[in-house]
Amino acid sequence: MLSLAKRVRLKKVLNIAIPAALQSVLDLFSMAVSFIFIGQLGSATISALGAAITFFMYIYSVTAIFNVGTNALVSRKVGARDMQSASRILSSMLYSGLFLSIPIFFLALATYTPFLSLMKDVSIEAKQLGEEYLSIIIFIIPFFISKIIIVAAMSAYGDTRTPFIVKLFATCLSVLLNYILIHGHLGFPAMGLIGAGVANIVVNVTETSILVYILCHHRYPLSLIRQYSKEEVIKAMKIGFPSGLERFFTLTSMAIFAFLVTHYGEKAFAGYMVGGRVEAFVFMPCFGFMIAAMSLMGQNLGAKRESEAKRCIEMILFLSMSFMGSLGIILIIAPIPISIPFSNDRETLEFSALYLFYIGFSQLFLAINFVLDGALRGAGVTKVTLLVNSISIWCLRIIPSLIFVIIFHVNLELIYAIMSIETILRSFVYWYLFYKGIWKDSLKKKKKHIF
Repeated sequence: MLSLAKRVRLKKVLNIAIPAALQSVLDLFSMAVSFIFIGQLGSATISALGAAITFFMYIYSVTAIFNVGTNALVSRKVGARDMQSASRILSSMLYSGLFLSIPIFFLALATYTPFLSLMKDVSIEAKQLGEEYLSIIIFIIPFFISKIIIVAAMSAYGDTRTPFIVKLFATCLSVLLNYILIHGHLGFPAMGLIGAGVANIVVNVTETSILVYILCHHRYPLSLIRQYSKEEVIKAMKIGFPSGLERFFTLTSMAIFAFLVTHYGEKAFAGYMVGGRVEAFVFMPCFGFMIAAMSLMGQNLGAKRESEAKRCIEMILFLSMSFMGSLGIILIIAPIPISIPFSNDRETLEFSALYLFYIGFSQLFLAINFVLDGALRGAGVTKVTLLVNSISIWCLRIIPSLIFVIIFHVNLELIYAIMSIETILRSFVYWYLFYKGIWKDSLKKKKKHIF
């Protein structure tokens, strides 16, 4: 029987984690619907979408800066019950994000063609389709960045329910538009991958507009105000920049890993992308726990309750490890059945199953990485997460994979095994750092500089 304190703690965790996880699942569901419709167009189109997604993921390097910085500062102001300052931080970050989205757009416009040309073993048809798709979806950049900032602030306040409800509407719209535009229904022409891009733009503009409306026209605890604080933006950027740099290094490693998979042929790459979509659904619930860890860590530190912060993180760890461990077993014993919705090509499914089998063994440890990474970010210890993730991924995953693939030409199974082993080893590092109390020491040393 749980004590009253534990029941209250559990309620706080689940109130943040469940809507955040469901929001992420809905995000992936929208992508999966597109993937299912596009999968019917052949492996070249699947590869085109995979290559385009690999490029667009770099935008997450920028959004990570705003996401982590906004969450870290707003959650502390919420913990201190200073909602005026929290709204000022949200507004300042949103204005900065809109301004920076302009150069980011033009940089993306200039680089997506050279990026796709690096994929030597992807067919010319797939590259051309990828370019057409990217030429459309880069227009969502200002809306995408704005949405990330608003959702980060709402999550920092402890409200993941509102973004979830908005996401639910956006997902329904996404399914409808993908159904209409990709294969052509209700009088619309079949637009293929281009139709998926158009649907993506409409959905992102609509979702962001609704979130802005809520902040401006409802009695929401956070609001957009006509104030801009350069100092608070700089503070947020200092906290968020290591996370953005970390995301850049991580995404670069993911791109390199994808390039390595293309050495095994287009079918192998298509299978890798299918497996990645399945895996994304699996670890999205863990993403909800990560948001809960980040927000509750920040709120409790803002309220100067270090012991409660630790107890919250320990509860989140237990829940996430139990959940992810169970899902990992499913990946190991039934990789093909859960891949079938994303492709009808037998060889692609076999390559997807190969990927899912190996990464299934690391899902429990992935939960540790997610939760403790979020906890340290919520404490503002982003330089530590930058070092841990970057060193581990590059030294234990990417460099060994490059050597084995390019020099020794090993089987694909080995580099998937390397990926799983690296995830496991990194979890031990995070566990040690958290229980050493580095998040407490960092707060004490940097408190006067950050806050």
